[in-house]
Amino acid sequence: MAEATQDSELGRSKQAVSPREHLLHLLSIGWDPSSPLIQKYVKDNGLERVLDEFKRQADT
Repeated sequence: MAEATQDSELGRSKQAVSPREHLLHLLSIGWDPSSPLIQKYVKDNGLERVLDEFKRQADT
């Protein structure tokens, strides 16, 4: 039971999330698309098109 309490306190989902979904989540909660950490994540996971599309939608 203590383990269940500890897991719930982490605030993280136990579901697997794709890199694309994770990026979109970070951007939707306010991460700056031009931050170095986001840029590295995008490059490492080949998500340039996803980031470009997010930026286009944010500009409209």
